[in-house]
Amino acid sequence: MNILPQGTEEAKASYWHPEGELLSCDLCPRRCQIPLSGEGYCGTRANHGGKMVALNYGKVCVSALDPIEKKPVFHFRPGAKVLSLGTFGCNLDCGNCQNSALARMRADQAPYVLTSPEQAIEDALEKGAKGIAFTFNEPTVWMEFIMDTAARARDKGLFTLLNTNGYIEPWAADDLFDMVEVANIDVKGMSDAFYKQNCGGHLGPVLESCIAARMAGVHLELTYLLIPGKNDSAQDVRRFASFVVRELGEDVPIHLFRFQPAYKMMQVPPESMDRLLQVYEVAKEEGVQYVYFAGVVGDPHQNTMCPKCGAMLVKRSSKEPVESTYVLEEKVSRFCPTYSDVQVLLKNGGCPDCGMAVPIVL
Repeated sequence: MNILPQGTEEAKASYWHPEGELLSCDLCPRRCQIPLSGEGYCGTRANHGGKMVALNYGKVCVSALDPIEKKPVFHFRPGAKVLSLGTFGCNLDCGNCQNSALARMRADQAPYVLTSPEQAIEDALEKGAKGIAFTFNEPTVWMEFIMDTAARARDKGLFTLLNTNGYIEPWAADDLFDMVEVANIDVKGMSDAFYKQNCGGHLGPVLESCIAARMAGVHLELTYLLIPGKNDSAQDVRRFASFVVRELGEDVPIHLFRFQPAYKMMQVPPESMDRLLQVYEVAKEEGVQYVYFAGVVGDPHQNTMCPKCGAMLVKRSSKEPVESTYVLEEKVSRFCPTYSDVQVLLKNGGCPDCGMAVPIVL
């Protein structure tokens, strides 16, 4: 680990410009001003000799073969396996982070295996994966490696998936969404005050990224983590669902994720199932057609039902993962169930009972 092949040079970073003796990072809304030999907030971009470099290029800290439903993505290639890859670093600092070891890790702490886009694709194909998912930490801080991999993966018949916080500048988002096929964007809450207090960021850029992904033709699904007393009121979820229907479309799936104590919020109790059921009804009232539960095991709200007649369209069986992945003794994605059985019951791309067209990519 941490051994670069002989002759390997630092990877040049994109999205930056000089400002006097500083380098201004143009990748995310933080717009870090990085001095010589310094690093950005995310810990992945640095000023080396007056040039911006990507400290995480090709550095894989976590790798796993997962069902796509674990991301969670329910309406794209149901039952497909993806090679999930993660590196280190994040441009937010969410109090509820379930992968905080990776998110806050710095380059000199990272236990990684150095790989190339070609090697990642070869690994995915050898394992029988249909796509590559960039997940675990925030993938947009791995921008250069993702862009290089996505371009080659498409040529090999693999799709690319992001599980992202959406905290990225519009020009970089446009480039990224032009290359990837699938994205699950985590909307952490529906107020700027919540983002400032809990994540150290702002809500606006995240909502803009959701719209940009949809406009780019990316298959989009959203996750909303419900934290007791923080962002789980009926009013909060109503604003979220209203935004989805108004700006993205009533057929965009949303995943209501049940909070479990983690990181800076160990004192906060788990979200109740009663609350999940209550806000599920709120989202449906606002017109969202496909609302799912995430972070729970064996729940019927993980099946896809026809919005018109109620017939079963996709049946999913979730369970606790048999195998766990650890980074620096911390279990990653420990609140995400896996899926052992996915049955697609669609007929000619629609409901087998009433014939309603269903936006699921098979």
